[in-house]
Amino acid sequence: MMELGTTKYIIYAELMANGYVEKHDIIGAIFGQTEGLLSSDLDLRDLQKSGRIGRIDVELDNTNGKSYAKIILPSSLDKVETAILAATLETIDRVGPCLATVRVVNVEDIRIKKRQYITNRAKELLKTLIDNMVDTYEITEEIKEYIRTEEIIEYGEEKLPAGPNIDNSDAIIVVEGRADVINLLRCGIKNVIAVEGTSIPKSIMELSREKTTTIFTDGDRGGELILKEAIQTCDIDYIARAPHGKEVEELSKKEVVKYLRSKIPIEQYIQLNANKSHVMNNYSSGVINNGVITNTQSINDLASGICNEEKVEGMSGALNNNDVDNNENINNNMSQALNKSEVSELKNKEEIKETHDNDKKDGNSNQMSYEIFKTDDYAAQLNYIKSSMEEILGTNKVKIIGDGFEEIKSIEELNEYVDKLNIDFFISDVPITQKIVDLFYKTTSVMIGREINIAKKPANLRIFSYDSFNQT
Repeated sequence: MMELGTTKYIIYAELMANGYVEKHDIIGAIFGQTEGLLSSDLDLRDLQKSGRIGRIDVELDNTNGKSYAKIILPSSLDKVETAILAATLETIDRVGPCLATVRVVNVEDIRIKKRQYITNRAKELLKTLIDNMVDTYEITEEIKEYIRTEEIIEYGEEKLPAGPNIDNSDAIIVVEGRADVINLLRCGIKNVIAVEGTSIPKSIMELSREKTTTIFTDGDRGGELILKEAIQTCDIDYIARAPHGKEVEELSKKEVVKYLRSKIPIEQYIQLNANKSHVMNNYSSGVINNGVITNTQSINDLASGICNEEKVEGMSGALNNNDVDNNENINNNMSQALNKSEVSELKNKEEIKETHDNDKKDGNSNQMSYEIFKTDDYAAQLNYIKSSMEEILGTNKVKIIGDGFEEIKSIEELNEYVDKLNIDFFISDVPITQKIVDLFYKTTSVMIGREINIAKKPANLRIFSYDSFNQT
């Protein structure tokens, strides 16, 4: 292996001899034929003795009576002297008894490689230093966290894990376990106490009656059960929940603050659950798929309430008043409406169809069609929707029905004046996509489509499939 030592440059040359030669012949030719060509300062023998050039390395290959060699000559001279020395090698024209030619291929500055090595190695060393370096902020936070976790105390007869301010604060936060307390202490929240189990301890019950109490539970089934028990046994003022599938102990400081700020009063939570229970009762016999209602009773509810605004407002008002008997009254009203719908359908099915046909003949279809939805004849309303579905079958168009108008248009035609419309029914022969929902949801109450391909349904929009009506 070539010793570089103090080498600055390396001369690479190729030699071709017209005959068989050996390494010592090539080395002898280099020293012999360059001797006396230049001044004594550039004599190869003197330069090698003084160490200003290194050991000459020769790689030789003899093939078919000819010899090919690669010559490597290290130099510690400056660049000018090295270039002169390289040019001198090309004056060699004979090796032993054979004619020969020498060509310098390259003169390499070895310091460039060394600089590149230094740069790459320095990067590696710096990265190691940075990775192992401990930031002052991290040290501070580690010390603060240690102090905060050391501040955890045991409260009451049950020795519940709690923050140090649990007695002094006017408000408390109830969480599920010790890990939740530690996480909130890390966030600087010290008026926190843990249930430590599935049942609410007596100490927390007493504290909730004396202080403003917020319960902060995990976003799982266990958190929901603890919340329900706390509502029954404690005087809870506010409710905060971790997002679905996450636990309080997993939340970052930003998330903890965010969900605590989003807490809701207990009254609002109870009202929301009452509304949810009412909705689930109404839809218990059907299916809700991607926001699309495929339920016979829901269709009847639609017909009985979508355009009768006074009835809808009355039902909403009943829910908002938190009457204990509201759910029962509403269910009774809905049952009566359904029974009325069934009786009306049996008695008036043929009569409604005949009236609708006569209206079309008289040219009063638009006005009379909408008037149907201001009556209590729910069977007629359903029949009219079905006939509208049949009317646009195979047209790839949309039928819109509103107060005093009824039109069949393409989606492109509706785009031109979508903001000017106030549509009660949007019946589509083309698939209802997310793009159509996003475009028309502000001006439309109900969408009915042959195919429904949506990912998200706006809260104020009701979407039904054709199959829902075919079941009625």
